Amino acid sequence: MGWLSRLAERYALTPEKLAGNELRDTRLSLFQAERQLLEAEMRVDYHRNVLFLLEAISTDGVESVADRQRPQHPSSLQRPLVLHQVLQAELADGKRMTRS
Repeated sequence: MGWLSRLAERYALTPEKLAGNELRDTRLSLFQAERQLLEAEMRVDYHRNVLFLLEAISTDGVESVADRQRPQHPSSLQRPLVLHQVLQAELADGKRMTRS
């Protein structure tokens, strides 16, 4: 008979257990609502960008919009830094900081 009462105590729905279950469910609902909100904001941004692009094409023409969208090629003087150049610059900055 003692094991039956322990079993009932363990699985009985108490207000605390009910609140814990509701808390879990509410957190999940909040997460899903926030995710849906972010997805809606992304859709709004997408349609806004498409609208701006189509307006620009209709007023300025395809060629001028394409020219503005095309990336500019870096000149030979503006080559991207290589990793070892970045590390050397950081080491030099660190040496200057330790001397001060």
